Amino acid sequence: MDPTPLSDIMAWEAMQMSVYLPLTCISMIAACITIFTAFDTKDIRRSAVQYSTYSVFCCDFVWAFLRCVLYILGMIEGVLPTANKGDRNVTNLDEPIIAYQAILTAAGDLFIVAGAIWIVLTAYEMQRVVTHTITRLEDRERHTVLFYNIVVYAPLSVLLLLFALGPVSKKDEDLTSSCLRASLYLVVWALFLAVLYLPFAMYKIYCVRQNRSGFFDHTLEHIYRRVRVLLIVYSVTTIPTSIVSLGSEVAQLTRNNSNFLGPHTSTFFFATNCLFYLTGLFNAVSIGGSVLCCIRCLRPVMPKELHEGLMHGGMLRPSDAMLSSENLMSPPLHMPVFVCTDIESSTLLWSRIPNAMTKAQSLHDDCMRQHLASFNGYEITTAGDAFQLVFHTVTDAISYCVTVQLKLLDMPWPKELDDFRAAKTMTDMFGRPFFRGLRVRMAIHLGGGGLIHQVHPTTGKLTYAGLDELVAREVGDSGLGGQVLISAVTKHRYLEEIQGWTKPKKGGRPVVVQFKDFFFREAPSCHIVDLDIVVPMAEIVPYLLRPRFANGRRADQMHVLA
Repeated sequence: MDPTPLSDIMAWEAMQMSVYLPLTCISMIAACITIFTAFDTKDIRRSAVQYSTYSVFCCDFVWAFLRCVLYILGMIEGVLPTANKGDRNVTNLDEPIIAYQAILTAAGDLFIVAGAIWIVLTAYEMQRVVTHTITRLEDRERHTVLFYNIVVYAPLSVLLLLFALGPVSKKDEDLTSSCLRASLYLVVWALFLAVLYLPFAMYKIYCVRQNRSGFFDHTLEHIYRRVRVLLIVYSVTTIPTSIVSLGSEVAQLTRNNSNFLGPHTSTFFFATNCLFYLTGLFNAVSIGGSVLCCIRCLRPVMPKELHEGLMHGGMLRPSDAMLSSENLMSPPLHMPVFVCTDIESSTLLWSRIPNAMTKAQSLHDDCMRQHLASFNGYEITTAGDAFQLVFHTVTDAISYCVTVQLKLLDMPWPKELDDFRAAKTMTDMFGRPFFRGLRVRMAIHLGGGGLIHQVHPTTGKLTYAGLDELVAREVGDSGLGGQVLISAVTKHRYLEEIQGWTKPKKGGRPVVVQFKDFFFREAPSCHIVDLDIVVPMAEIVPYLLRPRFANGRRADQMHVLA
């Protein structure tokens, strides 16, 4: 063999390793920084979407680290590891360093596959946040995380163990080479499937986006943009190297020649590999980069009081905790006004007419969310068909509740609801409906100053914890479908608000007015047995819905909470 071509080949391989090594180091460092700055360790185990995203970076870090070690071993030998070349033909397994290179290559491949699976799970969990009404309970989130870990890591660990104890330990060079090529195929197809799933997730979110086109859902918009960025980044970094690798293998099998792109095949391999080895960096910038991440990076040089204020005191937008996008509606931090809603007899309706209830639930959710922005409302969370909302003023909360109760009458409800008393249309003597479709109970309660603010690990939204939040949820269950209740202390706060109230400007936010749009009526007190608290209550009655409980269907049917 001519020594000149051989020396050229060795120089080319040395140059490749000298480039691959720093690129993989950059990806490894970027993934490591993101792992420790973009995630709160106490949240990742109780949120499937956060854990999936966290696992993407863990896999990026591990496979980049394994590739770094592989290329360091290659530089020690002075040649590109044969286990990681295009044809992956392994020779001379009697040398321990060659066996180590084969195992490192296979392990890196399997962690790339694991990263692709976690990308799919991340997109699925993000999609689920906006397409599913029911939010998982914390225990269910933990079980989901455990299930994902078993499904992802158990099969890949078994494959790696079989590879190390099988062909490598037996020094079977042909079988080892075949396994490494199979590992490459697995990587290519895993990357392709991940890239194919991302547009599907975008389409599902887009459908929900179109259904809610009449109003702006911040969580939906943030997640839609995040999945779109994820698709672009992942496609740019993985598709080129997948196509080149797969094309080379097909050419090798069909023409016994891996140079399917002619004399420039090795250059294409090098360029696409360089791009792929920066995946960890691009993922860190596109997924992990956020205001929250920057704040955590600055923690060592930032005053403790300022850092805690930004992280926990509400100075940081809740969406930055997960989605790092602008959120125009900020939640109230002082004296929030809670609104808790629930659908009457929803369990019965779901058991009898599940198909109709699927549509009805979607209509209900859209109506609830559509009018939030008009009254500066903020959605905290949902549990089944129940909503927990918060407003800055009692006036906004009352205006929202009255508006939604009226708008629910105009929704295109499925006709099957009319077969059930809990959703049957009822009209007054003039034929005007005062009950139609799902009947939603609502309760308004003023929060005090002793509430604890936290960021929900799944939705990234601000949540509240404390006695007043618990009371708000309890009184929310005490009313009847179609009824709006308000605690006495909240009613008193409303009367204080309207003393300095001025008529809103034309075109401003709509506000309902006492004695014009609604009036207060006495209601039974709510007895919370577990807390041994009696909460005096009143009822908000819109004039247009006055016939709803005019027949005395109130005091004898309201719940006593146990």
